[in-house]
Amino acid sequence: MTFDRREPKSIVDRERAMQHALVSIRQLWAGRAPDFEELGIADVDPEPLVIYDMNGQVLFYDFDIMGREQVLGVVRTSASRTIGTPVPSIQLGPRKWNPEEVREAAHKKVLEEYGRAKILDTEFVCYSYPKIGIRVMVEIPRQGIGSLVYDVSDLSPVNLYEDSAGLGQTAWSFYQDIVEPTAPQREAYWDRMDTELGAVIEGTPDILERSLGGRRDVVELRTAFEPKPLVEVLKPIPIPFVSSKVVRYSPHCYPQHECFELYGQITSVYCACATGEMILDWYRYYYDQSAIATAMGTGAFGTSISGIINGIESLSKNCLDVTWDSGPGFSTPGTAAWIDAKAEIDANRPLASVVPHHIRACAGWKRQNISIFPNPPKRWLKIYDPWPWNANPCQGGAIYWEDYALQTHWGFFYIRHRTTACP
Repeated sequence: MTFDRREPKSIVDRERAMQHALVSIRQLWAGRAPDFEELGIADVDPEPLVIYDMNGQVLFYDFDIMGREQVLGVVRTSASRTIGTPVPSIQLGPRKWNPEEVREAAHKKVLEEYGRAKILDTEFVCYSYPKIGIRVMVEIPRQGIGSLVYDVSDLSPVNLYEDSAGLGQTAWSFYQDIVEPTAPQREAYWDRMDTELGAVIEGTPDILERSLGGRRDVVELRTAFEPKPLVEVLKPIPIPFVSSKVVRYSPHCYPQHECFELYGQITSVYCACATGEMILDWYRYYYDQSAIATAMGTGAFGTSISGIINGIESLSKNCLDVTWDSGPGFSTPGTAAWIDAKAEIDANRPLASVVPHHIRACAGWKRQNISIFPNPPKRWLKIYDPWPWNANPCQGGAIYWEDYALQTHWGFFYIRHRTTACP
């Protein structure tokens, strides 16, 4: 007996998903987007890691970006047109957990805890976006058949039955909670992006070549892959394919290195504490996550909105002012939420992005300036995610560019210096 893996509505086949993955990194490389100098000419493993939703339907295909000696990143693609964006995110660097090692360890854990249990099947599941768990279907003598979900970070059990209003750990369905309320709009958006993909492939078929690093004409290919304005009158005007900005220590002289640091959360419910640590460090207030958890009043199920505000303000001796901006919702081009997030980065201020039951730091934006009418320009936020957690905060977390059209944001935290003197 195995899991009832049902196909979602409007499923995307893996070959088309891989084409979206390849074209995405190729165009960002050709457009000289930040972080893609090496990624854009790398290969993509044609066998993705399949990620399922809590409802049993396939949700994402995660394709590894392969360098000559190591994995350079991960392109997450949508397994259904109803998700909206074909490429939800592109992670910089390899995942910090090994799927085969997690699978083996999960089997061992189940057998240790349940003795004579029979393992029937396993799958990787997005139990609370972007968090991944491994779900194990088991048959336990005198108890019957059931399933267990463990977080891939440390195989801690995932809370499946109690909902929590805090920002910590709980489980929910991405399809049910994020996709279904706006599925028609999302599917229409995917179709427009897929039409654009078809035009790109027709115009530059070499863009689907598996690896470009060894080609002698790679410079010429880069020029060929870069989209050009389609309107003749615009050609004399230099329009970059991508505009972007990230927070930097000094915004006045370039080039300057990025100095916003990623920290992993040290427990399953410390996402707010780790995000607070990243932002407090940026403003040169240095506290570990235990101290931040105390200031925020973090409990067994996470941290409240008011706790985050009070914690950051108190630890900065009220020199920082924290504003909670709630309810951006499903993002369409031109919404105030994108404008506000972009304005914070333009002012060289990191912010915090709150999604259902999770919080991440945001320290950059990126926008595609050229697209095929009537497609809207793609937009991304550079996310510093404290998940996956690790007892050593320097070993956990992930950095990725996330398509702004993917996510339902619960809100943003804006952290700014007070305009009046500190108390």
